[in-house]
Amino acid sequence: MNGWSDRRRRPLLLAALVLLAGCRGSAGEAPLDDYLARLGRITGAQTTLPDAVPGPPYPPQRALTLEIPSRTIDVAEFFELHGCDMGALVGFRNSPLGRVQSASQRLGYEVAWLRAVDGCGAETAEWLIALQLDKRAELPALFWNATFAAGELRVALGGGGGEAEGDLADLLRGLNDSLTGVLEGGFELAAMERRLGSLRQGSWVGPARRDWARWRRYLTAASTLLDQATPGICPNRRPNVATGRLQNVFRRIYVGRLQPELARRMRVHEAWVRELERLSRRLARVQPPAFARWFDQVLAPGGGSEWQRTREAVVAHARSWQRVFAFCGVEPGTGLSQD
Repeated sequence: MNGWSDRRRRPLLLAALVLLAGCRGSAGEAPLDDYLARLGRITGAQTTLPDAVPGPPYPPQRALTLEIPSRTIDVAEFFELHGCDMGALVGFRNSPLGRVQSASQRLGYEVAWLRAVDGCGAETAEWLIALQLDKRAELPALFWNATFAAGELRVALGGGGGEAEGDLADLLRGLNDSLTGVLEGGFELAAMERRLGSLRQGSWVGPARRDWARWRRYLTAASTLLDQATPGICPNRRPNVATGRLQNVFRRIYVGRLQPELARRMRVHEAWVRELERLSRRLARVQPPAFARWFDQVLAPGGGSEWQRTREAVVAHARSWQRVFAFCGVEPGTGLSQD
């Protein structure tokens, strides 16, 4: 036969689409080199790996930190705060320790300040109510400074440092919960700072981006090799020794070794990309342009980001296999030969 029915095409493409659903481990260059070399021997073709093009680094802190306006109150207003049991709170903010708070501690202070005002009841002064509204509107910016602009997420999302261990998706899910607590009540500063501490242990995104670049290079080269070899691998469009050897490589190397590891790792990547997108989207109103550009180029699920191009390279490679098998009238799971 000269083609596949839709029923026969579906398992091959679905097997590749599993990759789009991916973790850390080591699908290093050696297995990919072996895979490419085997395809080259069978097809008699040569291919060159595309040059690695470095992507944009995580933006510098100065481009991400948002300015929070400073405010002053007069002596009479300060004494009014004592009626709401806020004198000590504001006094601490003006102490030497209060002036050097970290971004997360500043966020915790402002949340505590707003809670204290809520407890003033009917005696709350008009100026204090107006100030409360202004401070509440600043909460997303304060949260941004404590996360995306702070050192912990800069380590986790940047390219330097060692490879981190742990579940990045779970840590980001926790930050999403912290943001909900800030905006809706129930915020716990200690829980957020524990998560931030874990994020400082190493980089997740940097190693993932290096893996993606390697996968794209090898899968694109292998796809090009298969596409170029398709007309000559079976001149009469019938199975032969070469197509049997290709079946062997497909089943034993691609499906048996490479695909399961890539799928495992990309499932994990998919989980934290989704959580990071959710967190950044919730803060879109205060998001600096530098971060928006970086996210669009590196992680955005749509468009031409590094993550999206990696997903597309996986599907394109599966379709190259699909085309060569369809052209030669064979199915990938039958007639394995020895290589």
